[in-house]
Amino acid sequence: MNKSRKILIIKTGFSEFLDRGISTTVSLGDVLICTSILHLYKKDNVTWVTSHNAHRLLAHNSYINKLLIFGPDTFRQISGRTYDIVINLEKDIGLCAFVSQVKARKRYGFYFSPRKKDIDTYKRSTQFLLSGQENQKEINKSGYEILYESVGSRWRGETAILNRPVKRKAKYDIGFNYAVGSKWPTKAWPKRHWKSLEKILKKNYSVSWQQGHKNIGKYIDWIESCRLIVTSDSLAQVLAQALGRKVISLYGPTDHRRMEGIKDITVIRSNLKCPHMPCFLPMCKYHKFCMDYIAPPKVAAACERLLK
Repeated sequence: MNKSRKILIIKTGFSEFLDRGISTTVSLGDVLICTSILHLYKKDNVTWVTSHNAHRLLAHNSYINKLLIFGPDTFRQISGRTYDIVINLEKDIGLCAFVSQVKARKRYGFYFSPRKKDIDTYKRSTQFLLSGQENQKEINKSGYEILYESVGSRWRGETAILNRPVKRKAKYDIGFNYAVGSKWPTKAWPKRHWKSLEKILKKNYSVSWQQGHKNIGKYIDWIESCRLIVTSDSLAQVLAQALGRKVISLYGPTDHRRMEGIKDITVIRSNLKCPHMPCFLPMCKYHKFCMDYIAPPKVAAACERLLK
């Protein structure tokens, strides 16, 4: 019988797994994607350090034994302990330097290299994670596959884990996750396209427009109330998939390959022939806006096909 190992995972969401930037805005989608590695540690004792904003996403996860909020008190708790595996999925230099001092038999993810005086990775195969997203266009892998490689494992289709204390049945056929965050306004599908899509679908399907996006609990409730979610590249696609809902994800300025081939997620790409796609730009500086070039009839046909 294998002995339960002590695992420490650090993922706050202040940095995105596939981007070099650090932000005060927590990437909840990035935190949720990273829960997929818990499939590797189901029989182990897992401590997860996260941000206050991401706490609710992880609070009921049955594979996390201890959930801690990022801060001085947490650092004091973990600094004196020895772990079998430490996984740091944050790129903050100060945090990387601290985690390097935590005692561990094996380490994955990011650390601070005194020699380079910069962040480095323990796995050579994931060195490219240190670059910005715009420098990763040649990487033809899903986000989950890259994540699993970074912890020395092979991805076999495992996805994010979101446990719910109470599961709700769907009330609507289709949910329109139309709003996007302030960080990525270029991900937004034009409002006129959403209205055109509703006009096509409402003859045969019940449609609900996005609700509760300023409250994560209510937002999750709304997503769970829909059989299918139409969304841009956002938290909603990961939440819906984790809740067992079908998803249609609309892609333009970001890389569709990060979610292609994931169970229950159908990717629709912009038809614009732009040599800069994916540009990863928060504001479009070219002549044509790529999200304009996803036709509502094409999205409607995908909805109808998935709801048969």
